[in-house]
Amino acid sequence: MKRFLPYYQHLRAVKWPFAAGVISGLIYAVASGAGIPLMSKIVFPILFPSKKDKPELDGLQTFIHDRLSDLGHDKLLLIICLWIPLTFLIRAISGYANAYLINYSGLRVVEAIRVDLFVKLQTLPISFFKKNKSGDLLARLMSDTDILRQVIAGASSDLIKQPATLLSSMGFLVYLAWQNHSLFAAIIPLISIPICVLVIRSVGKKLAARAKQLQKKGGGLTAALSESLQSPLEIRAYNLQQRQIANFRLRIAEILRLALKVVRYKQAISPSIEVVASIGFAAAIYMGVKAGMVLEDFLGLFGALFMAYEPVKKLGMIHTLFSQGGASIERIEYILNEDDTLNEPETPITLPPLRKAIRFENVSFAYLDEPVLREVDLEIPFGQVVALVGPSGAGKSTFANLVPRFYDPGLGRITIDGIDLRSALKKDVRAQIAVVPQMPALFTGTIAENIRIGKLDATDEEVQAAARKAHAHEFILAQDKGYDTEVGERGESLSGGQRQRIAIARAFLKNAPILILDEATSALDSESEAMVQQALTELVKGRTTFIIAHRFSTITIADRVLVFNKGRIVADGSHAELRDTDPTYGAMLRSQMLSDTSTTEAIPAESVVQE
Repeated sequence: MKRFLPYYQHLRAVKWPFAAGVISGLIYAVASGAGIPLMSKIVFPILFPSKKDKPELDGLQTFIHDRLSDLGHDKLLLIICLWIPLTFLIRAISGYANAYLINYSGLRVVEAIRVDLFVKLQTLPISFFKKNKSGDLLARLMSDTDILRQVIAGASSDLIKQPATLLSSMGFLVYLAWQNHSLFAAIIPLISIPICVLVIRSVGKKLAARAKQLQKKGGGLTAALSESLQSPLEIRAYNLQQRQIANFRLRIAEILRLALKVVRYKQAISPSIEVVASIGFAAAIYMGVKAGMVLEDFLGLFGALFMAYEPVKKLGMIHTLFSQGGASIERIEYILNEDDTLNEPETPITLPPLRKAIRFENVSFAYLDEPVLREVDLEIPFGQVVALVGPSGAGKSTFANLVPRFYDPGLGRITIDGIDLRSALKKDVRAQIAVVPQMPALFTGTIAENIRIGKLDATDEEVQAAARKAHAHEFILAQDKGYDTEVGERGESLSGGQRQRIAIARAFLKNAPILILDEATSALDSESEAMVQQALTELVKGRTTFIIAHRFSTITIADRVLVFNKGRIVADGSHAELRDTDPTYGAMLRSQMLSDTSTTEAIPAESVVQE
């Protein structure tokens, strides 16, 4: 229960509905724990007097009888009989109000937690997503928070009603014992309640362990399913259908095995408590009769004992819910407690638009202690177009990724016009940078909305102007609804070249002083490439541009070429200079890693966010 307490701070937003729910729960508890036993003890003996000439009534019975005796037998009978539906009516209304208001409050809490979780995911660095599968993160965000919703919504109302009901029934038992000393022996069997608690704790520990395993396996299943659904072409091209099906069946079987264990432990609690309670109740009857208990006392004792054991059973079920919820909390807190390795400065410096130069000062970087960049020291003047070339894993993408602070250098620093990037807010740094990846992501929505990502407040005229510069306007108008055409999931309704030109249109619309191109023409056919090459020639003018390149056609627009090898810059110059003087660059040309023809198949470039 302690692990859940910090999340109840969100109840402040719904404090009045929650307070009303608590009050309703207390009314329900009193109506259940004391109202029903009172009917058995007070009402029934008045309606059904014993065969004695003068039935013996206790103080409360005498008080009620004396106040109502002047009404006559029929009216007295009617009023007393109305006690029964009135008690259950109060119980029903208060129980409904408690359940609804507490569930409402609990759902609002979970809604706030889910938002906090999503906000946290949006602030975590790229490195976090490289080490975690997207499907597992999705399971934590949706499935685990839904389990938490069930716990809070399903258990919160009972957390108020059941303990209060137990206390009410125990209070009535004390009243009975005070009225009739012979009943002290009859309530001794209530010591069986601690035994019930031991059963609950024992089963709960096993349940928590299995629930944790189950939710971990569930996250793995979601990740595997997500990968399978996102890779239909590869699965069919390599005839992996049966392999995927077999893997899915194995995962489902493992989850079923764990789920059955959870069900087994969960369902064992209620019957276990019932057995212990029945033994205690039998002992109460035996000891009560031996002590001279009469029927009227037994009816009250029966009602009070029943109302005492029922909350214990329900609290046992609540314990199982919290055991399951604890596993979800642990998975959720893995995200919430993750440190942002790209810390914002305590007193950020305003970063003006780039005007002079970007400088790398003895920059080194490593992924998981594996060096990727080593002692990079250079300056890139404003407006210069720089091509980054080299074999896969040489450090080109990492070099580019450090500029928008997707990562921070391990050693050294990067400056814009002399200002360390770590001294400015990340959003201010990235506001100056446009990125066109090799495989651009399109979001659910229209073509216009996807272009407008470059500038959210752009007018329709600005969107269309950017599309024209990217040579995308014509194919967009050819769509069924033009700029209002839905692109579908991940933009699958468009060709690779069309998606690429939409990404280029975004960059035009953003009009940032720094541009990162990850082989932006690699997905295009020769005709589209020629048009986009013209667009890129226009796009890079007046911008500091980094081009992660493998094709000669892309490098032709570069003023400068940086050759990377094993994390170091081994050559720096123009294409013409390096072609004849640098052996590494010359070897790359000869092996056609850089092709001087647009028809040669390109080796896939690295991702802007992955080396």
